[in-house]
Amino acid sequence: MASVVAAVLGFFGASPIVLAIIAAMAAMGSGSCTVFLALRARERRALVQTARRVASGDLSARVPGDLFRDDGGPAVAFNEMASSLEALVAAAATERSRLLAALNSSIDAVVAVDQDSGVTFANTAARELFQRGDTELAGHPFVWTFPDNQVVEALKITREERRREIRLIERPGKLYYQVITTPILEGGDWSALAVFHDITDVRRVEQVRRDFVANVSHELRTPLAAVKSVVETLQGGALDDRAVAEEFLARADAEIDRLVQMVEELLVLSRIESGEIPLRLEPLDLQTILDSSVARLRPQAERRNLSLGLDIPPRLPAVRGDADQLERAVLNLLHNALKFTADGGAIQITAEVVDRAVAVHIDDNGAGILPEDLPRIFERFYKADRARGGVGTGLGLAVAKHTVEAHGGTITAESEPERGSRFTFTLPISDSD
Repeated sequence: MASVVAAVLGFFGASPIVLAIIAAMAAMGSGSCTVFLALRARERRALVQTARRVASGDLSARVPGDLFRDDGGPAVAFNEMASSLEALVAAAATERSRLLAALNSSIDAVVAVDQDSGVTFANTAARELFQRGDTELAGHPFVWTFPDNQVVEALKITREERRREIRLIERPGKLYYQVITTPILEGGDWSALAVFHDITDVRRVEQVRRDFVANVSHELRTPLAAVKSVVETLQGGALDDRAVAEEFLARADAEIDRLVQMVEELLVLSRIESGEIPLRLEPLDLQTILDSSVARLRPQAERRNLSLGLDIPPRLPAVRGDADQLERAVLNLLHNALKFTADGGAIQITAEVVDRAVAVHIDDNGAGILPEDLPRIFERFYKADRARGGVGTGLGLAVAKHTVEAHGGTITAESEPERGSRFTFTLPISDSD
């Protein structure tokens, strides 16, 4: 401004008009400076206020656009920074939500702990396993939540030595878990992770396999030993005595029949499970199948003075099934009832319609089944003599179960020791009815 005034004075001289022009220019310059300084002050205040809002968590806060300078200035830069920060935080929140959703969707219980073994995170499965709410887990020592020495020791080793540990633990109710503890590097307050994988079903399958091998070995050993004994007796001189030889040969023949029956039932069961037996499905009258099964077993029941009754309502709806396979299943169930009902006892067969299916009940007043054995009686080679005090291959009920299920039905058992049992199977009613 001073240089401009000097130039005017030098060109025009110090006349009254010139002095008036200079005074006007000075007044204009002073006003512009005041306006400029006021705008800068407003911008600074807006920047401070917006920065405080962002710092308090309002990432959508921006400096008003009317305060921007022509060259952009700090307000524009600040808004760009806030936009980038909001995008980064949103992306991080999305990733965290995905991580939590994945962890909470896992059927395995997952627990994260800090360097002091305090729980920092527990997913939904962990809360269900430990039967505690989230507030009862997070922030509390892990040992308060799950005081198992093996797991606590594994977590300690994992935290201190930074290596993975695997332990097998048993929970009440014969529940088995494989616990894997893994160190977390650069995980903030997450120092180690403990994953509880339920292997109860795996252990149960292993037990069933071991029982199957043991039982089939026993079942094969008994008749084979009997046959070998017969052969040795005949070789020892009994062959010369025709009456004795015929008795021993009959005994050997019975044991061989038992072996043949066992092998046939195993093959049938295997083929049913694999779907290799084609079912000839057609509308069937269950009355006919039940009448035929009872007629075949009535002589055996009469020899033991057993009552074998059949009470079927008239006009029972037809079911859709394979007559031969269903009759085999019914015979197996009736054989089971006859086997474990004492002489002079009673077996009763009834039927009813339940929810678009026909339910057949086979009741006996025999030995009954122990509660701990009841869930396993349909397993192959689960010996009935252990459950109910009898003999047999242990395959009949398994064949019946798989046959009924192959027809789309269900089979169940109810029992009280020394008071008898009820076996119930259902078959869907034929669509033609």
